Amino acid sequence: MSLWSGCVISSYSVIVAIRLIVTLLSITTDYAVIHLALWLRPHAGVISAAVILASSYIRLVHYTRTFSNTIESFLYAILLCLVTHKSDSQSSDVSRAVMVSTLIVVGVFNRPTFAFFAVVPYLFWLLSDGVHRVAVKAVNSVFMAVAVSVVFVVSDSVYFGHLDINNLNFASFGDIVSFLTRNITVTPLNFVLYNTQAGNLASHGIHPRFTHFAVNIPLLFSILSVSFYYDICWWCASVVAACKRNLISRYWRQLILLLCCVVPVSLLSIFPHQESRFLIPMLPAFAALYADKVTTSRWRLTLWFITNTFGCLFYGSIHQAGVVPCLGYLQRIQSTSVDYHMIFWHTYTAPQHLLMLPRHSAVMHVPRAAPLTSLEGNSIEDLINHLTQVNSSQQDLGKVKVMVAAPSSEHHYLVCKTAEAGIRLSVHKSFWPHLSTEHPPKIDEILCNVPASTSSCLVNTEADADDGGGGDLCDKSLIDRLMFLTSLNLYQVRFL
Repeated sequence: MSLWSGCVISSYSVIVAIRLIVTLLSITTDYAVIHLALWLRPHAGVISAAVILASSYIRLVHYTRTFSNTIESFLYAILLCLVTHKSDSQSSDVSRAVMVSTLIVVGVFNRPTFAFFAVVPYLFWLLSDGVHRVAVKAVNSVFMAVAVSVVFVVSDSVYFGHLDINNLNFASFGDIVSFLTRNITVTPLNFVLYNTQAGNLASHGIHPRFTHFAVNIPLLFSILSVSFYYDICWWCASVVAACKRNLISRYWRQLILLLCCVVPVSLLSIFPHQESRFLIPMLPAFAALYADKVTTSRWRLTLWFITNTFGCLFYGSIHQAGVVPCLGYLQRIQSTSVDYHMIFWHTYTAPQHLLMLPRHSAVMHVPRAAPLTSLEGNSIEDLINHLTQVNSSQQDLGKVKVMVAAPSSEHHYLVCKTAEAGIRLSVHKSFWPHLSTEHPPKIDEILCNVPASTSSCLVNTEADADDGGGGDLCDKSLIDRLMFLTSLNLYQVRFL
């Protein structure tokens, strides 16, 4: 595109373009919440549901980012609209089955957890026209799901290089089991196999199994969660305990939408790794169910706006906010004579495409080695080992400039531990704000209760550091200290 347009496309332009596309796709959730509100209460509550959706920080932050959970949210919103839209004739069963099964397969290949969200809508759709239509609907949807799955499996197998369609012959199918094992990539199966291993989940964080219900739902949905918990208790007390079956026939639509929230959360709670973003697909259902309870009370509406303003500022502008500006800076300072090797530590996986790198090395004119490594939550020992490997391979790679990006809350620990291994880190630039909830600033460092040995280490290793990183942190004012400890530091690496 740069060659075609005659202008340089920056990483900022790329990320804006991508987020704009996602934002346009998020219109599906606006349509869904209006449709669901009309389905629940015709001619009432539509405006309230639209206002609650539009003012939610989930809509403003998560639904404009490229999370797989965001795509999952859009697909779930479309699925809810499909299954709650009453068909006028039975002749539309085939087309509806094609759309429903295709959506479910696409959702599962995007994130296999989509099956947890789809189970209630799919069963509702199967039974919505009576038991006599269940078999026809099920057969049509299963056949379509198999066909779409085959397309995705073949596409993934070719993409990941396990299947070479140009060299296939009949002899390849002689041993079908061996052929499938060597050549076929089933991404949902790989996802399940990875996440069923306790060690893999532990590397991403282990949470109590009540985290979704007790923490993540209030964190995401604020005052809406109060009505959600009340409805669960009310239905359990009225239907299960008091056996008031007539309530189901009177409020069955509310019950269906409630189950569309309760069932996925319950199934996701089985797994010990529980992040709040896993639940963001439920926002349209929450808004349709409980928006009128918020908008009819001034204090509830005020509380809703306050909590979502805070959520929007924190998750949209503060939490891990230094990664993208850091990548943009690295993209701007790229040299034609020096290759860079960037390492991101204790951040989320840094998107390498924002570096806008050419295909070949600037030094050796050979295919470029991986210029960026994300060590995420790895230990300091893993970081030091990786730096040591980079140093030992520099003779083969040519002239390489090594940079490390890490939260400034790890500054003292990182600089001193690497110095012990003969690696000198000096702060090249800081990007504020950047707050990592996994690695928040320590109270001792904010109050400047740093051990004397650590202070000595910092003075010896950072005498020539610029941009506010050198010297004694305790010489700074409290505001400067807080700003430094809530930044993403970009370090220049020198091997002693």
